[in-house]
Amino acid sequence: MDNLALACRCGTISGRAIKVYPHHGTRVVCYCKDCQAFAQALGVAETTLDAYGGTDIYQLPAARVQIHRGQEQVRCLRLSEKGLYRWYAGCCNTPIANTLAPRMPLIGLIHTFISDPGAEGKTGPIRARVNLGGATGEIPRELVRSAPAKGYVRKLLFKILQWKLTGQSRPNPFFTGNQPICTPEIHAQSGGEH
Repeated sequence: MDNLALACRCGTISGRAIKVYPHHGTRVVCYCKDCQAFAQALGVAETTLDAYGGTDIYQLPAARVQIHRGQEQVRCLRLSEKGLYRWYAGCCNTPIANTLAPRMPLIGLIHTFISDPGAEGKTGPIRARVNLGGATGEIPRELVRSAPAKGYVRKLLFKILQWKLTGQSRPNPFFTGNQPICTPEIHAQSGGEH
């Protein structure tokens, strides 16, 4: 079993993801306008988004993510009242993760919060490139072919169900019971998340 070191850019918030293997999670790059808006709202688009506006995310069950230090600096932003919970470091604006809802076992760790030098081997290759319509430039065909979106949603839903049935929804470092650990700031935008 491998652990994955996690830390914000300034080191105030740190933790780890436990039991990390390439086949236990899914590494994706998301090109949606909302992921781009999140990075832009924090003023970190240059260090978060790739050349085509994509965010590299490693999806794993909530129970495998632990924050050991600096949890009081964790902040939350939502792009609409019902949008994703988008977590970041209040100390240095490092994007941390995305979550759906308190009882959903899925956490999408954003690459900017993964500080482990061996991350590439632990999280594995990019399995899917999703929401290509939001890309800010023409993504090379070989990148799209190497990580097709086809079948991704079905596989992810299967993993979420499996994680839920095996009790991996809790503990969730971003929620206490059904409440987020901090009050989300609503950063409304036209055409935001629904």
